[in-house]
Amino acid sequence: MKLISTLLVITLSAIAVLASDGAAKPTAPAKTEPLDLANLQAVRAALQGLYLDPAALSDSKLNEAATRGVLNHLGLGVKMIDPKAAAAKNGTPDIAKTEMLGDEIFYVRLGKLDHGAAKALDAALSPMSCEKLNGIILDLRFVAGNDFTDAADVAGRFLAKGTPLFVLKGAKRAPRSFTATYEKPCIATPLIVLVNHETVGSAEALAAVFDNQQRGATIGNTTAGEAVERVELPLVGGRKLALAVAEVVLPDGRKLFSLGLEPDVPVKMDLAVERKLLLGPNAQKNLRASLEPKVVKHRINEAELVRSLDTGNGKPVEKKQTAEPKKSEPPAEKETRNENAKVEQPGDVALSRALDILKGLRILRRS
Repeated sequence: MKLISTLLVITLSAIAVLASDGAAKPTAPAKTEPLDLANLQAVRAALQGLYLDPAALSDSKLNEAATRGVLNHLGLGVKMIDPKAAAAKNGTPDIAKTEMLGDEIFYVRLGKLDHGAAKALDAALSPMSCEKLNGIILDLRFVAGNDFTDAADVAGRFLAKGTPLFVLKGAKRAPRSFTATYEKPCIATPLIVLVNHETVGSAEALAAVFDNQQRGATIGNTTAGEAVERVELPLVGGRKLALAVAEVVLPDGRKLFSLGLEPDVPVKMDLAVERKLLLGPNAQKNLRASLEPKVVKHRINEAELVRSLDTGNGKPVEKKQTAEPKKSEPPAEKETRNENAKVEQPGDVALSRALDILKGLRILRRS
């Protein structure tokens, strides 16, 4: 009975949160008025005595409801991890792609932040002189980092040694401060950082460090809002519960948890299109192909073809009468090829904007 009472308290608390917000949202825990528990016994008695479905009040159902309520209440503070999905991400390389673009601009897209990204970046940059580059584009889109030490090491490649980066603070954990320690950082070359809604965890901290130190411009969409250190607890069935135990705090006191990092230059770009460009089957091909919109022909049905033909007076060309289709044939909605029908598949707008900025800076330096 005590267990049921406790679960009911938690469940009612979660209901209060949902009622105040209208729906559960993956944001910071909602702040609501404290729940008055004076009526708890009356509520429980009413439910057990009158509710139309007694089976819904079993211990197992209340346990499930309470767990779901807590997860909804904590939002981004707690995550359920699928071991299969986690294993797939472990196969991601530290550096997903590098390419030298025109005007001596070096593009590098990280795959993950997990112990080795900083050293992999050193290897990618070693064949060239940082001072001779006209710009570096660091692509953190779709990077779900979980290693804050690695994030600090990458940040240190572009910031002077001794620069304070961020602090990990938790209610029950001693603060951990991170400082740039690299001996020969690339501090003069213009830097652009690309982010999106799936820039997560330590990748958010990395982007925020450059933003906070005014080291480079950020372009894209607001990050996930999960710049937290998590502890993973194993559950029955192989899944894990990842609890946020500390959050990133920047030197100016700014926090990223639940809010994310807003880029300097917002770019509207469909996430599905962005995922296809960066993670699709052709993502490893020449990067220049993703910069311009691609015009392709597509099939349209007969009705659309008629609508696309215009006499010039605002009226469509009359469709010639044809014999009624046989009953065995489908309606005249068959596909036909219209050579003039074209559609634009958007290119990588964020990357294109980054190149424009770097090229503009190069021109200004020459003047």
